[in-house]
Amino acid sequence: MKQRLYFDIKYLAAELANMFKIKYLFSDFVAGIIVSLVAIPLSLAVALASGVSPEVGIISAIIGSIVAALFGGSTLAITGPAVAMTVLISQCIEQYGIGSLLVMGLICGVLQLLFGMLKLGRFTQLIPPPVVSAFIAAIGFIIFFEQLPKAFEIASSETQNIYYVFHHLGIYAHHLNSSVFMVSLLTIAIAAILPRFLPIAHASILAIVIPTTVVYIFNIHVPLVGMIPHTLFAPSLPDFSLIKDWHNLIISSLAVFAIASLETLLSSNAVDNIIKDKPHKANQELIGQGFANIAVALFGGIPVTGVIARSSVNISAGAKTRRAAIFHALTIVFLIYFAPKIIEIIPIAVLAGILLVAGLKMINFRDFINYWKNDKTDLFIYAVTFLTIVSSDLVEGIQAGLLLAFIIAAVRLLATKSSVQLWSNKSVIRISLSGNMSFWSFETLADIQEQIFNQPELQFVVFEFEGVQGMDSTGARHLTDTATEISKHGIQVIFHGVSTEQQKLLTNAINQESAPYTLTITENDIKVLLEQKGVSHLATDILKHGISKFSGKYAQEYKQLIKTLAQGQNPHTLLITCSDSRLNPNAFFSSNLGELFIVRNVGNVIPEYNAQNKYSEGAAIEFALGALGIRNVVVCAHTECGAIKASIQHFDQNTHSGLDNWLQQIKDGFHNHVPHDADSGTRLNLLNQVAHLKTYPIVRELLANNQLTISAWVYDVHSATVLEWNGQDFVSTNMV
Repeated sequence: MKQRLYFDIKYLAAELANMFKIKYLFSDFVAGIIVSLVAIPLSLAVALASGVSPEVGIISAIIGSIVAALFGGSTLAITGPAVAMTVLISQCIEQYGIGSLLVMGLICGVLQLLFGMLKLGRFTQLIPPPVVSAFIAAIGFIIFFEQLPKAFEIASSETQNIYYVFHHLGIYAHHLNSSVFMVSLLTIAIAAILPRFLPIAHASILAIVIPTTVVYIFNIHVPLVGMIPHTLFAPSLPDFSLIKDWHNLIISSLAVFAIASLETLLSSNAVDNIIKDKPHKANQELIGQGFANIAVALFGGIPVTGVIARSSVNISAGAKTRRAAIFHALTIVFLIYFAPKIIEIIPIAVLAGILLVAGLKMINFRDFINYWKNDKTDLFIYAVTFLTIVSSDLVEGIQAGLLLAFIIAAVRLLATKSSVQLWSNKSVIRISLSGNMSFWSFETLADIQEQIFNQPELQFVVFEFEGVQGMDSTGARHLTDTATEISKHGIQVIFHGVSTEQQKLLTNAINQESAPYTLTITENDIKVLLEQKGVSHLATDILKHGISKFSGKYAQEYKQLIKTLAQGQNPHTLLITCSDSRLNPNAFFSSNLGELFIVRNVGNVIPEYNAQNKYSEGAAIEFALGALGIRNVVVCAHTECGAIKASIQHFDQNTHSGLDNWLQQIKDGFHNHVPHDADSGTRLNLLNQVAHLKTYPIVRELLANNQLTISAWVYDVHSATVLEWNGQDFVSTNMV
């Protein structure tokens, strides 16, 4: 029975089991300490910005981190109070009192639980990578510039505004506190350089301990973290009497849920991008955040989310398991109750330096360069998302990026592309259509029509439908209208390769008794139509048109593959098959460039091994198995094979022509029994050729060592299915 509600107990059990192993214990412990040193001042700042007392931010960081680590779907993410919700939370507290925290937290948590259990978190996987990359970079950019005033000791509250910071960088250079700046610089140097020589965990803790020790020993006068709460309060039931407008509070709570969930899942995606090998489970992460927000609300805290700033510090510090998040929370508790002075004597410049390094790592200029080189459209989405987040806020930035990505995807989906080739005789134009035929196709068809009317000698226009992925009634109407206009100029229109469904749409779109076009299926159909009008069918022009399509579309889409293959080939299969034009191995095997090493000849013949023979087949076999290291061979015959039919019909004849001499190798395999029909002859010949293959020394050696697989397949030209010899009979491969 299919499980309706989601909760991945096996995943959590495996994840939590890692917390009880010795491996990575020290790394997680150090990472937890470092994150706590960053999380405490951040939590205090978020609490103040949200309009609550400092200890509320601390309790939210502790409870949220522990609960999310136990139930969430991201291994290395750190949960805590987030800057993104401070404005909304402060407004609600101002209007409805402190009791609104419980309402917001419970509504947010319950909805997150429901969304996770209903498996709705997976839809965040649809968020385009450029949006996620821009989200990471923008948060890193904001963190970096917001920490600069602390690194320079510019005390004005206005410096929390990123525009103010950026605008006054020149002033900071002239008014910086040299002591503070040197402490920040020392921290940055240690955090950036030591990981090259030491484990990340050791380097990160030293990046805090060394500058703090230097400041303490030499009595350097720099701002310190200062007084923090020394105790945590017990939860109590809030006063709901101040809440007069429950409707607006619930609406605000829904907004908190949306922001918290979006930031959490985007942060989880960002963490995946950083660590690569530990992808998060979106539904489980929502469930974990739901439990966390419910628990935090019951303790009187502010709503929490997965926070990329703390998570990136956690990863940079060398965390490996969920223990780091637990250690982070326990370290905060320990420091608050037993050693608050440890936090209070840390220079603010040290924390600023740690965050500056984390911010720079998050910006990741490599993503920008890759988008610049590979996809300017993704670069545009990245840039818009980044700039909107930086200039406005997180929610508007994500909305802008998603909207832009949706618009671009819609345009691409609806777009109609064409490749136009005028034959050298000036009498034929071939047009390859690709993409979708819809209302959006009108402009493309109008451009094509204009090109056609500019060719005075034109007699035929061939529209190729092979690349058309979809068509609606409006697109079909545009096509038939275009064909009608072209035919009015005495030019014959051919629709080539139209599918059954497309043909129905085209027929329904015709407003006249006879179609303004002729349908063709094979290239020979086109050849007959052209020759009836005295126009020569130029095969070289067809090939040139194919090359144009290949270089214009395929080669562009698979640029990296072609670049890689240019360095050398590494095919996985040696395919020996017939030269028959009805066989297109790359098509029916759905294989790409560089996958098949193909040998083709009349009748898929493999000459028996002879050290003196000069057949190219023997050379190809030895090269494929020896030089290329291929360990899979497929010998593929096909039904209705002309070579087999000729060998049966003219078994006793030999004119000693080149073809007859070649076919004699097939006839020699029929010497004990001449097959009564082509199908049985095809199968018998196939097995004979496999036997010939096994006469080659390199084949015998590999088979003896169980290092080679040989398969015998028959492609049916009637049904486009493949049969495989299983040692007793030919059975379906279930490949198509």
